[in-house]
Amino acid sequence: MLKHLKQSKALTLVISLLLVLSLVTGCGSAPASTTPAQPPASQEPAKPETPAQPEQPAATAPTVESNTLGWDDWSAKMKGTINKDYYIVDLRTPDEIKLEKALEGSINIDANATLGTGNTDVIDEKLQGVAKDAVVLVHCKSGGRAKKNLQAFLDKGYVNAFALDGWTAFDAKGYFGATKITASSEQLKPDAWVAKMQGTIGKEYYVLDARDKSEYDAGHIEGALNFGVRDQFTVDHAATIAKVKEAIPNKDALVLVHCAVGARAKVAQAHLKAEGYTNVITLDNKITIDASGKYTFE
Repeated sequence: MLKHLKQSKALTLVISLLLVLSLVTGCGSAPASTTPAQPPASQEPAKPETPAQPEQPAATAPTVESNTLGWDDWSAKMKGTINKDYYIVDLRTPDEIKLEKALEGSINIDANATLGTGNTDVIDEKLQGVAKDAVVLVHCKSGGRAKKNLQAFLDKGYVNAFALDGWTAFDAKGYFGATKITASSEQLKPDAWVAKMQGTIGKEYYVLDARDKSEYDAGHIEGALNFGVRDQFTVDHAATIAKVKEAIPNKDALVLVHCAVGARAKVAQAHLKAEGYTNVITLDNKITIDASGKYTFE
C-alpha cells in the first residue's frame, strides 16, 4: 500500500510540474500585436491616355469650279473698303464699260485684248502690291470671261480669287447688281421672239424699247414702253426701275425687250432681272422700225 501511495505522489508531482511549465511557457509568449496594419503607400491615380488626334486633311487647293459663285455668295465677299479689304477686277472691254458703266474703284483688265491672247503678266501689273491671299472678285458682262480666265489668277497665287457667274448691271450712281440669264431661252432670234406676242400688248405681254428717246420718237412698235439703256437704266437704275414698276407691276409678266442691234436690250434685261422680273426675253437681232410702227429684221 505504501508503494501505491508513493506512486500516486510521484504522479501528482509530475502533473504539477507540467502545469507550472505550461503556465510559464504561456506567459512568456509575445502578445499578439495590436498595432493596426498600415495601409499601403498612396499612389497617384493613373492618368487616362490622351486619344490620338485624327490627322487633319490637307487644305484643298482652290479650283475654278469651287471659286465660281453666284451673285449672292460673290457679292457677300464685298465687305469693307474696295482696294483695301477686297479688290474687284472687271474683265470687260472699254466699249462695254462706256455703254454699261462700271463700279468706281474696280480694276479693268480687258480680257479679250490680254488674257485671251495668253498675256497673263497683266495680272501682275494690275495687281501689283496686292497680297496673294487678298479677296479678288472677278467679273465680266455675262460670266463667261470671268470663269474662263479665273484659272490664270489662281495660277498666279491668288487663292481667294472668285469669278462671278452672272450678267452684271451698273449705273453712273454706283448701282451694281447681277443676275442669271440663260441665253438659249431668254435671248431669241426674230421668229421665236415675235411668236411670244400672243394676246394684247400691255395686258398679256409688254414690249420694252431700250433705245434712246430720240430713236423711239422716230418710230416704235405701237404700245411699246420706252426705257432707254443709255439715257435711263445706266444713268439712274433706281429711278428707272421705279417707273418700270408703275408700268409693269407684275414681275412675272412677259416682257419682250429690243433695241436696235441687241446689245442694249441685253443690258436692259440684266437690270430688269436683277430687280426680280422673271420673264424677260430679248431680241438678239437687228431691228428697224419706221414712223408707222412697222418693223423689219436684218
